[in-house]
Amino acid sequence: MGTGSKSISLFFLVVYGFLIYLVFTMQNMLAMEVMAAGMFLQALIDCWCAFRKPKVHIEEES
Repeated sequence: MGTGSKSISLFFLVVYGFLIYLVFTMQNMLAMEVMAAGMFLQALIDCWCAFRKPKVHIEEES
């Protein structure tokens, strides 16, 4: 993933944990919908991170 955000990583951990639960309880159609939504959100976040302007850091000379 393109972000270094712990909260986003935890969010996707929960989403994919829920996805595994759905697969093991044989709710395959809902699992496919959750998987598609999760993959789309990850792609959207990665795209946003790739195209945002980087912050300029000015280093101080001492």
